[in-house]
Amino acid sequence: MTTEFLDRLAEQLRVRRSPACRRAIGRILTVVKNRFEAGGYLNQAEAERDLRTQVEAEPACRETKSAK
Repeated sequence: MTTEFLDRLAEQLRVRRSPACRRAIGRILTVVKNRFEAGGYLNQAEAERDLRTQVEAEPACRETKSAK
């Protein structure tokens, strides 16, 4: 099974994120890829959803609203 689709999604999620968030995305990506390769997801969409959900829940990746 190929996990290239997860690599592409992770690159999209890294855009305009802090260095701490980009590192967290890398760690999350590794876990999701291993789980996908082990058959832990029913399909690619489920793996993508899990990656997005974990990134959104990551404290380093939460958007901070700054006053203008």
